[in-house]
Amino acid sequence: MEYFSAVGSVWILNFGGGVFCFEKFAVLSFYVFSSVMRIVQKILLCLICLSFLSSCTPQNKDESAAKSDKKRLIARLNDSVFCISIIIKGRDYEKRFSVGTGFLIGEGLLASAAHVQTKAEEMLGKFKDPTAKIIAWKKFKTGESIEFPIEVAVSDKDNDLAIYRFDSKVHQENPKFSAIKPLALAENLPPLGEEVVSIGYYGAYEFPFNSLGNVSMIDINEDIFSDLTLMPGNSGAPVCDLETGKVLGVTTDVLDLGNETVRYGIAKRAMKLRELLQKL
Repeated sequence: MEYFSAVGSVWILNFGGGVFCFEKFAVLSFYVFSSVMRIVQKILLCLICLSFLSSCTPQNKDESAAKSDKKRLIARLNDSVFCISIIIKGRDYEKRFSVGTGFLIGEGLLASAAHVQTKAEEMLGKFKDPTAKIIAWKKFKTGESIEFPIEVAVSDKDNDLAIYRFDSKVHQENPKFSAIKPLALAENLPPLGEEVVSIGYYGAYEFPFNSLGNVSMIDINEDIFSDLTLMPGNSGAPVCDLETGKVLGVTTDVLDLGNETVRYGIAKRAMKLRELLQKL
């Protein structure tokens, strides 16, 4: 006959000739539960360690290295880009206007868009009996700056390209300037979707703006369209391959679809600039 009996705080179940003690069962259950939890904790700790180790895999290290290389490349490209301005002087005034962007392509040579010169001449016509000069300048992160006069050496109005010449001694005698390398021109057109960067000046800002984007389309004239963010003053800015750093094209125009958020940059391919170089 089965029945329950209580001895103190311990319940005992008698059945046949056996006795089952609930206190021992509770202790045993707690021990098993504790053991299971310790195993679960160890498994979770192992998973956390594996997750940490996976973040240090060669693939992630390669991605981190690639990002660092990209940052260094963009910094180097910025060094080779200059603001083009016109300084207009009158009897009792002196005005300075930013008209475009240029970039170093050789000793004593800057490349830009041809309409940058036209814009400077239009600006000059707004003043009475002025004297003027066109300069290229840049400010370094250290606070130092450099500026020098430039003049058009050769231009291609059909493709809206121009090459400016300046005294090469400026390049040679200035320690910071002499460390700047000319940008290399790409021979081939980029594939669609290629990641690119444009570096150009805007208004009175002392440093150039960097815009990242992708090649969106290449038309029948081999003009390169991209979704780069461009602003007034970016004319003449280089559009560079983010892997090689080579100049793919020179910014000359913007395709405006009437929506401020939908604008495509247009650049003349670098080979047309190379052909212009041969005319010097």
